[in-house]
Amino acid sequence: MAAFDDRVGIFTTDTHLVIRTWDDWLAHVTGVSQRAALGQPLETLFPEIATRGLVSRFERVLSAGVAEILAPAFHHYLIRCPVQEPSAHFDAMQQHVTLAPIRDGSDMAGVLVTIRDVTARMDRERDLAEQLHSPDENQRLDAAERLTADTDLDTAEPLVGALSDQSWRVRRVAVDGLARRGSADAVSALLRALHDEHENASLLNSALQVLAMSDLDVITPLVDFLDDPDPHLRTYAAQALGEQRTPAAIPALVHTLQYDADTNVRFHAIEALGKCKASEAVDLLLTIAEQDDFFLAFAALDALALIADPQIAARLAPLLTNSLLRAAVVDALGQLGDHTTVAPLCDLLNLAQAPASVVASALARLYDRYQATYQEGAFIADLARQHVTAGGEQALLAEIAQAGQGDLRSLALVLGWLEGPAVDRTLTGLLAQPSVRREVVEALVRHGKVATLHLIEQLARGDMETRQTTIIALGRIGDSLAVPVLIEQLSAAPDLIVVTAGALAKIGDRRAFHALLPLLGHGDTAVRQAIASSLNSLGHPDMPTYIERYLADPNPRLRESAVRIAGYFGYANCIEALFACCRDEDESVRRVAIEHLPYLDDPRVVAVLGAALMQETPRVRAAAARAFGQLDEIKSLTYLVPALADADPWVRYYCVRSLGRHAYPEALPALQNLAQADPAPQVRLAALEALGRVGGVRAVAILAPLAEAEDADVARAAIQALGSIGHPDAMPPLLAALHAADPEHRVEAVQAIGGRGGLDAVGVLEWAAATDTDDRVVRSAIEALTRLATPEATASLISLLADVSRRELCISALAQLGAEQIAAVGRGLSHHHPGVRSAVVAALARMKHPRASEALARALEDADAGVRFAAVTTLGHLGNVPAGRQVAYLARTDPDINVRRAALAALAA
Repeated sequence: MAAFDDRVGIFTTDTHLVIRTWDDWLAHVTGVSQRAALGQPLETLFPEIATRGLVSRFERVLSAGVAEILAPAFHHYLIRCPVQEPSAHFDAMQQHVTLAPIRDGSDMAGVLVTIRDVTARMDRERDLAEQLHSPDENQRLDAAERLTADTDLDTAEPLVGALSDQSWRVRRVAVDGLARRGSADAVSALLRALHDEHENASLLNSALQVLAMSDLDVITPLVDFLDDPDPHLRTYAAQALGEQRTPAAIPALVHTLQYDADTNVRFHAIEALGKCKASEAVDLLLTIAEQDDFFLAFAALDALALIADPQIAARLAPLLTNSLLRAAVVDALGQLGDHTTVAPLCDLLNLAQAPASVVASALARLYDRYQATYQEGAFIADLARQHVTAGGEQALLAEIAQAGQGDLRSLALVLGWLEGPAVDRTLTGLLAQPSVRREVVEALVRHGKVATLHLIEQLARGDMETRQTTIIALGRIGDSLAVPVLIEQLSAAPDLIVVTAGALAKIGDRRAFHALLPLLGHGDTAVRQAIASSLNSLGHPDMPTYIERYLADPNPRLRESAVRIAGYFGYANCIEALFACCRDEDESVRRVAIEHLPYLDDPRVVAVLGAALMQETPRVRAAAARAFGQLDEIKSLTYLVPALADADPWVRYYCVRSLGRHAYPEALPALQNLAQADPAPQVRLAALEALGRVGGVRAVAILAPLAEAEDADVARAAIQALGSIGHPDAMPPLLAALHAADPEHRVEAVQAIGGRGGLDAVGVLEWAAATDTDDRVVRSAIEALTRLATPEATASLISLLADVSRRELCISALAQLGAEQIAAVGRGLSHHHPGVRSAVVAALARMKHPRASEALARALEDADAGVRFAAVTTLGHLGNVPAGRQVAYLARTDPDINVRRAALAALAA
């Protein structure tokens, strides 16, 4: 048997079905030898082929020239043979048979027959199908998982049956298996099940999931179901078509919505049109929303929100008067509306018993959208402030007192646009809510000094986080009225002292000076640093006197803080004391004094640093090495190069950094040795960076091989270093890195090439942004083009707009370019692709510059209606007066109704 383990046999016939070839496997399994088979008519050897009507399948192959398949599930076999191994279910071999035409040029010469023994497969399938009916859920789950995993099995029918299993775990596996299989027979079986058993809820839900994930055409049979007499089946067909989310389903769904007599069917047709984003159904859906059938009206509003056509906002606004539809209309306006919907929303908020949470949510959505798209959220806030009355303010205040976390952010945001004692009192109370602190702080800071007293009251009773937030707000407001209460906080916990010191620094009131001074000796490092920064910003005239005294204080922490301040400002009265501190008994004091010597204009600095670099403790030696990087003395080289052999890796590290900062070519050999062989990773990486700073062809020769190092960190650092070298030889290894398998290496290469700049860089970056499959590389390439900000780089960003997957990134990038690039961006309005021109409109809108608006006006004359629509909508948002005459002309004469509607809306705004 070993010779026949492939379980496949082949024979051929001529056009008269006389056997011409017969292989060994067939001789073995049929018992008919080659000698007995050759030259014999197929029907003579195996009469059952004729009696079972299978000759016609051969004739079809010969007449039509197409292949035929005899599936084992229906035909079982072509030639009856005994099973080759014991079978629990079959007494004859189960065969998968393929009949294929044999051609001789243009003439038909015969039939090629392939027979595969699938008995074992069919046995497994039968066993697993029986197991799917086990009373034990785990047994059924195991069967479903094995049917899903075994791709050789004909799994459609058993798994379709499992869709109605009472266990959700079994149904989930069946859905996954059928979706992965995705074959025509699986879909056919599902559609049959959907038709015959659509009242079985478990099967229905699972079948809809599978159909939604199928790549095969299921639209045609589902559309046919929309004409079935059974309204339940029509309903489920509409659901399934919606899950397909394809434009191909829209005409049939529109027809169903218009003419189906069953309300439930129409409801699901509306939902499906929303999922398909059927813009052609907008007018029909608006008509339904405006009628009195609230069941369908709610569905129509939800569908319109999904379709997201901004032109419908104006027609939705009047529906705000309908109390039953109001919440759904407000929600839709929040998603679809523009600044013209602010006034009707605020009018609703001003009414008695207004749905404050719903209106606030819509206004917050508008604000967020305008902020993200145009960086003009403040425009929405200003409009709302103009239209909200005392009644609207009271509605917000009342609602916020009982709001849940889901509504709190939008309520706090909108309330923050208003002003007044009650508003400020409520907002300060919300500082205890972490989810809205940012919005509350921004509002209170915007309100300014009128909020100070409320914040001071909150400071007395809040928890630690609330007090910290309150102190930050007081600092940003800058009211000196808060100074006394802030000084009281300097005796609190370290975290609170740090933010208090920052707030006092922003206020800049010198009354805090004497309260801050003693804290220079605080035991917490963060506190000492915050206090020093605060004192520095106060600029008190007595500071030099106090600092000179503290330089000799017994408290080493106080001496350390005094060194930081005296060294930073270079107080003349403190210079000798600073040099003395370089010999202080406390290591931290010596280290800080050494770090600050470069700020002094004194001839002793180099010698003192050199002595410290050779003789001090490792921490102080490292500080000296770092300090040498701040000097412009050529003498630094004579101290730093020998110190590269220091036993402490951090001393070597800072020596390398300082050498790189000075870009000494004389240090190249030493830096090469460290880059290739230093045992400390941080030293190797610093040496690579320093080689890039030194630059030149010698540095390139050292770095190029390391850009392909197995150590990923070394390779990335070498790539970065090559990017800082302007020599032409640095470009080839960077181009090679763009093809690295590691996306991080490609990101580094993109950033390095962008850092180099030049015309050659632009083309390479555009290629990387257009072709790389990793989002990080694409984003990095676009960001690099943005930083270049040249006309050529701008043109590349415009070209990339043609790729929908890159479009939003490029729009944001173009919007960041300065005013000097407006003309280059505007040239994109001449691009041959209308999608690119529409994207350029969006980018110009976000630039918020008068010249950008002038460029936008040119798009009103575009040949493409979509571009004109984008331009007129954008100009309406921006309130562009100079283009008013053109917009009015479009409102009267444009051939596209959507453009005319948008122009009318812009004129109304």
